[in-house]
Amino acid sequence: MHHSTAVFPRTLVQITGQDLVSHAGVKPLASFMDALGIKHLGEEHLAGFVPGGARHRPGALIASLMAMLAAGGEHVSDLDMLRTSPKVFGAVPSNATVSRFFDHITENPEVFAHGLATMASQMRRRVWATLGGLGPGRAYTPREPLIIDMDHTLVTAHSEKEQAMGNYKGGYGYAPFIAAIDYSDAYGGEVLACHLRPGNAGANEAAAHIALFDDAVGGLPPEFFDENGRLIGSKILVRADSAGASRKFLNHLEKLGVQFSVSYAIPVVKDSLVHRITDKKNWQPALDQDGYERKDAWVVNATEAIGLKDYPQGTNLYLRAEPLHPGARATLLDHEGMRITAFLCNSPRWDAQEHRCPPPAQGAV
Repeated sequence: MHHSTAVFPRTLVQITGQDLVSHAGVKPLASFMDALGIKHLGEEHLAGFVPGGARHRPGALIASLMAMLAAGGEHVSDLDMLRTSPKVFGAVPSNATVSRFFDHITENPEVFAHGLATMASQMRRRVWATLGGLGPGRAYTPREPLIIDMDHTLVTAHSEKEQAMGNYKGGYGYAPFIAAIDYSDAYGGEVLACHLRPGNAGANEAAAHIALFDDAVGGLPPEFFDENGRLIGSKILVRADSAGASRKFLNHLEKLGVQFSVSYAIPVVKDSLVHRITDKKNWQPALDQDGYERKDAWVVNATEAIGLKDYPQGTNLYLRAEPLHPGARATLLDHEGMRITAFLCNSPRWDAQEHRCPPPAQGAV
């Protein structure tokens, strides 16, 4: 007996001047999901969340929801946009079927999260494998790691909605926390994990950073793990704003061997320290992500001059100086029209350790 491995029906595209298929642009995505084997992977990793004899299997449920979201839908009821074209999208599960699927998920959310992450890992591996050594399919090393950016973003809600709250900018809505891969300008990026949070969620919570990072790496392909399933952290570089500079989070990354580069809010310092930091002889030209020298930008290792306490061993404090942007307000550390920003970093990509600010003189604070 022949069993179809596809979720969506195969369609023949012809220009006839007749009929109009709504959301036909979603069909390439549907075909892409079928090519990745979403039906088989859903059955392999999430079969326990639907009854054995159910017509709509987990892979089909997830594929239909993904297609609906890609078409601009926001609610389960928006699956109606796919039901209008059964010859293109097949038999779409009913709202009640999807609701029961969600009920099973809420009974075992951790099991579902693990199964979904494993499923995503297999799909990501298949996509990257088709790219060979290009873009995300290339080999990652400690000197050329996979870059994961972690940041909050504000989403405005224009009316009362579940868990919508006021945020620190005076707005109202949500503050989802996102971890995404940065492939550089040539290949764009890819979201690994997203935690939905109310607008008033704290941005500096180390536990939130740890939870998001752990979920993000759970969806990486097998080559990021050793034979015992342990993360090969040296292949990864995490970037975050100053909210990610907490000692607890950075120590968590260090224990996993993960590299990091995060913004750092320098404490108020005395004039003598500012003078040592801004002494031009201690600085060298800054380089961009591709290794090319930036215009009017300078960097220096100020670890010894400023000092760090209780941060992971091997953490360095780097300062970057660049001209103030038009309209920017100067701060205490800005000097001679240059904005001074700080970063904590343990990455071996920095290979100019000899360029350091001198440490404070004996007896100086």
